[in-house]
Formats: sequence, structure tokens, C-alpha cells
Amino acid sequence: MEVIASVDGNGHFLSISPTCFAAWKVPPTELLGHSLFDILHPEDVLLAQQALLATSFMNQAKSFEGRVVCPDKVVVSMNWTAQWSEVDNATLLVAETSQNQLAATPMMDTRKESKEKLRLVLDALPVGVFLATTSGKIEFANKALENMMDTGAIGLDARPIHSVFPIGGSGKQAESSLLNYLDKSTEMEVSTDNDKKISVELSLKRINVGGVLMYLGTAVGINERIELLTLKKKFIEVVTDQIKVPLARASGFIQQTLQGIHGTLDANGRVRGDAALADMQKAIGALDSMVEVDKLETGSFDVALSPNSIMVLVKQGVLSLLHDIREADLSFEINGPDGEVMADEARMFQVIQTLLSNAIKVSPKGSKVRVQIVDEPDKMRVEVIDRGCGLSDDQKKAIFDRFRQPSQEGDANALGPGKSLLVAKYCIDKHGGSMGVFSSPGTGSNFWFSLPKAF
Repeated sequence: MEVIASVDGNGHFLSISPTCFAAWKVPPTELLGHSLFDILHPEDVLLAQQALLATSFMNQAKSFEGRVVCPDKVVVSMNWTAQWSEVDNATLLVAETSQNQLAATPMMDTRKESKEKLRLVLDALPVGVFLATTSGKIEFANKALENMMDTGAIGLDARPIHSVFPIGGSGKQAESSLLNYLDKSTEMEVSTDNDKKISVELSLKRINVGGVLMYLGTAVGINERIELLTLKKKFIEVVTDQIKVPLARASGFIQQTLQGIHGTLDANGRVRGDAALADMQKAIGALDSMVEVDKLETGSFDVALSPNSIMVLVKQGVLSLLHDIREADLSFEINGPDGEVMADEARMFQVIQTLLSNAIKVSPKGSKVRVQIVDEPDKMRVEVIDRGCGLSDDQKKAIFDRFRQPSQEGDANALGPGKSLLVAKYCIDKHGGSMGVFSSPGTGSNFWFSLPKAF
């Protein structure tokens, strides 16, 4: 008899096959949401927890034996296989009836006997891990955490959690403060036993160990990540100061030349000047998008909302791309009513320019790009419709995921330099709107967004 199931990080059943009734005399509806450890024989709980922990941390399949105690007190011996699934964010379990049925034995406390076995499992993990009581005292920690904290032979056993990590408080106050760190990751700076400052990411979870609730904590060193972020910030500052500023000055000079301030250009000179100006503006846009992506990651992306005409915003976007439109031999059509929306004018100009620029890039020469404005009850909707090669289902799922660059000629999923749909969608989200795409291969694409009306 085979039973297939999935469980979350605390061992609660997320799904289970109907064969569980034939194997254990329990219908699936009575198991969903309940813990695997509740139906196992108490002597087998710790072994099962060790296997699930090792599976989730090391991403390797683990096998173990675990007896299930049925409602009629009959004990069924099962051979279990556990495998972590990134796609399902759960542990997948396969349980098969063992050849040898074992009768239930008198219950006994196995925590002390299994402590060293559990330490062996945790010591094999590459990240710092500890188990602590609900009062906040560390019962034991693995070698990775002790090495991280420079404890030497002293170790971390019996220390309060708040004496190792700056969680704050003492006694009952420290115990209650631990609840603020459950089921999430928190970055913090800690001091090692040698007074060295290091940055770590702390996570806490409550688990059942042999019938006793405990804290399972993980600590991952993030010094290298912080150093990389600092280097990236400096790099962006250098790019902005030493590349964008000269480009902006050169762009201004070309604009003045095209206006006749520095002399008169012939027709060929004006064409070349327009092309050079467009290239510089694209380069400046690419740098701006890089800065915006950094703001997304650091949470410093803000919008200043005020009433704006949606028609004016669309027309400004089209006018800014007239050179590209002429080069691609495209026609543009804007349909629909005007209406006022709550928007940050500069950021919405960037969003509209991104969508229009991408439509221009993928459109066949001589085709039409249509912008349709739709008046909805409490929002204005803008659709940018092209006749490009369209997007597959996989491309539609990935299109807003990351800053992307062109992959090949005519690829409808490729974005021009600096034109980031990630930034555009995040900006629309910050406005309280929404963005999406309708597309299929060979039919073109309809990128749309909606914004709240200004009342």
C-alpha cells in the first residue's frame, strides 16, 4: 500500500492521496491541515523531523521508518521517502507499508537518546542552526553557527538567544520578543565572542521535537552580500556622475546645434544629429532604468501623485519617440476619451515611453501601433497594441520578472536598452493601478495598464 502526500515546513499535510484510508483507516479530509507528527508513533517523531529538516536544508531525498498509529490503536509500520520541492514550496512524501509490521511498544522519552543523532544532522548543514526552548535558552547549536560566532570549545549550549542575537529584553520580555522573529527573515548585526561585528540573516520557526515545542533557528552570514550591495551602490554613483552627466551635456549641445544656436546644418547633418540625439537619450534612459531597479531593490522608490490628463501623457510619450517612429516607418493611432488620473507625471511618462518603445521595436516595418484609451468606472485604462510576433505563455509569465535585454532580432519578449517592464509595472503598482499583457504567438501584443481616476 502506497500513500503520497505533501507537508509544509511544520509537517502539516497540504495534500494526501485517498489511499491513506485503506492504509491507516483515516480519510484525507481528517488529515489535511493536521501534523504528520500527530499520527506517528511518539518514538518515531524525532527521526521523521530529522529527515524533514535535512531534506529542506540539503535538498536531498531522505528515507526513514515511521510507524502510524491508527484511530483503532493498530500500529502500521511504513517506509517513508521525503524530497523537498522548490516548485511546491513543500516536502513531498511517499509512504509504503513495511514488510514487517511492528506492534506498538510502551511510549518512552527518546529526546535525550536522540539528541546526539540530531546534532549530527544539524552539524552537516552548511548554515548556522540552533534549537532552543520556548523560554529562549539554546539547547544546542551546530558547528557552523559556533564557528560563525567564534565560540571555540565553549560553544553556545545553555546561552539565552538574546545573548547571542540582539533581539532585546530579558526573561519573560525576551521570550515574548522572540515571537516578532517567527516565520520570517531578519537582517541584523551581531558580535562574535571575539568582538568581531558580522551581519547575519536570522530566521526562527517553532517545531515539535518529541512532543515538546521548540525554536529552530537559522543564521546565515550576509557580510559578502552587504559588501556587494555597497560596491553596487558606489558603481551606480560613479556611472551617474561620470557617464550620465557628460552624456546629458553632450545631448544638450546637440539639441542647441539642431536649433541653430551653433550654426546651420544641412539636411544630412540634421538627420545625423537627430539620430545621435536619440541614441544619447536612449543611453541616458538605460542609466536611469538601472538606478530605478536599484531603488526597487532598496525600497526607496516613491511617487508624487497629482491630477494629470491621460491623453496629454500619452501624446507626450509619442512625441518623444517621433524619430524612432519615422525610422521604423510606422503609423501611430490614438483613440478614446481623455480623463484625469492620479499620477506622478515624470514616472508615468517613463512608463508610457517604455511601452511605446517596446511596441516600436517589435512592430513590422510599415505597420500600425494603436493606443486605445478606455474609460472605466473608477479608472482609466491605456492599451498599447502592436502587430509584432507576439508572446508565448512562458514569455508572458517571465516578462515582468527581471530587467531584460534583447535576445535576438524580432524577439517580442526582448526589451530595448534601459526599457524595463519591471520598473514600469512596479511604478503602476505604486500608483494603485495594475498592468498586464494579452498576447499569443503570431497575433501581436496588447500591453495595458490602468490608473485610478482623479475625483
